[in-house]
Amino acid sequence: MKLNIDLIKSLLAIIEESPDYPEPTRHSLNTIALGITPFANDCITDAEARLIFYHFELLIDGGLIDGEIHVDVRERCISYEVYIDRLTWEGHAFLANAQNATVWERFKSVSRHVGSFSLDVAKLSLAGIAQQQVMQSAASVLQ
Repeated sequence: MKLNIDLIKSLLAIIEESPDYPEPTRHSLNTIALGITPFANDCITDAEARLIFYHFELLIDGGLIDGEIHVDVRERCISYEVYIDRLTWEGHAFLANAQNATVWERFKSVSRHVGSFSLDVAKLSLAGIAQQQVMQSAASVLQ
C-alpha cells in the first residue's frame, strides 16, 4: 500500500478532537472512516478498512501516536479496532504544521513534483516549510 499523507492528516485531526483524552480511546474503523469521508450505507469496504488500518500502523510506527491495533477474525468477518492513548509530541507538531493552510499547500505542491516519499521525509518537509514561513513572517514584522 502507498502512503496517503492526506489520510494521515485526517486521522491525526480526528484523534486530536477526541473528547476522551486523557483516557485511551477505542475506535472502530467504521466510525473513523465516517469522520473522514462519507461512505455509502454508513459502512466501509474491506479495502478501505485495510487502508485505514495500515495508516494507523504507520502513525504508531512513525511515532505520531501511542496506541495499539486489534484485529478480530470471527467466521468470515474481520473487525479492526484501534486503541489510541494519545498524540505524541511529534504527532502534535506534524498536525500543527499540516493544519496551517499555507504550509500544507506549499507542502502538497512540492510533493506533486517529488512523487513518493517516506513519512519521515513528510515530517521534515512540513517542519521545514513551517519554519521558513515563520522566518519570513518574523522578518517582515521586524522591518
